[in-house]
Amino acid sequence: MTKLPDVYLIGAPKAGTTSLARWLGAHPDLYFSRPKEPVYWATDYPRLREMRGFTTLAAYEQLYASAEASAARRRAEGSTVYLYSREAVPNILRSVDSPQFIVALRNPVDLVLSFHRTQCILLNEDEPDFEVAWRRSLAGGLPTADFLDPKLVDYPTVGRLGRAVSRLLDDVPRADVHFVRFESLQDDAPGVWAALTGFLGLPADPAPSFRAHKPSTKMYRWQTLQRLRHRPPALLDGLVRGLRHRSLRSTSPLVGRLKSSVWWRGESRPQISSTLRAELADYFAGDVDLLAQRIGADMGEWTRP
Repeated sequence: MTKLPDVYLIGAPKAGTTSLARWLGAHPDLYFSRPKEPVYWATDYPRLREMRGFTTLAAYEQLYASAEASAARRRAEGSTVYLYSREAVPNILRSVDSPQFIVALRNPVDLVLSFHRTQCILLNEDEPDFEVAWRRSLAGGLPTADFLDPKLVDYPTVGRLGRAVSRLLDDVPRADVHFVRFESLQDDAPGVWAALTGFLGLPADPAPSFRAHKPSTKMYRWQTLQRLRHRPPALLDGLVRGLRHRSLRSTSPLVGRLKSSVWWRGESRPQISSTLRAELADYFAGDVDLLAQRIGADMGEWTRP
């Protein structure tokens, strides 16, 4: 019988989860799913699950059916929508014995700004100006794009980490949740690694290279090809999904270089005015206070100018 994962890196998005997944996936005692985000347990994101292709338990189990996965002491996956899903964590708790959860945290102002760029890349968002998209979302509006789920473009909700973490801790014992702050990931990666492996009961050696992955400095080169990849016509859906999964599962450096040079082009990090940044910090201040209370940490630097 295939062993389901017992480690879940559930978000937040744009908070270093890809780096954490790569580092954990390099540990000889832990097998990390490829692709990183199967989204299987988030049954309240049906179109996103369908696009990822893991809508049945049998398909999900295939991610962990290899000899490598079976031999590992721990198995993991990293679907960041689980932090916001109201069904994912309860589904996991009903189906998996003693799961552990990892949550990466980032200043919500920077998080929503980077997250908006990602939704543009994934074709859920068609408004390239963050401020316009933010104010539309505040008013309850939606983009005209063929988004996979309205929750993916609800930027105020995505930024409210305090509310999302509170819901998680209402369901999961605090001892089974480990938090990683984005600032610590940047400033003290070895310390983050030591605490993370200690939480998972794994030896800290061998340590990974601590290289950062997936920075917000890229954009697709061709919208037509990107649309074919993420919104293929029905007749090509199975073929495109299979190719996409093969690409995501590949560990070949050559494939990685080809994707970087052919598919993507460099783009500067998204920026906003100091006025809008202050407005966003004020908007999220109460939620940041809630987060600080729930995890017992000082988060004041996120709300101070």
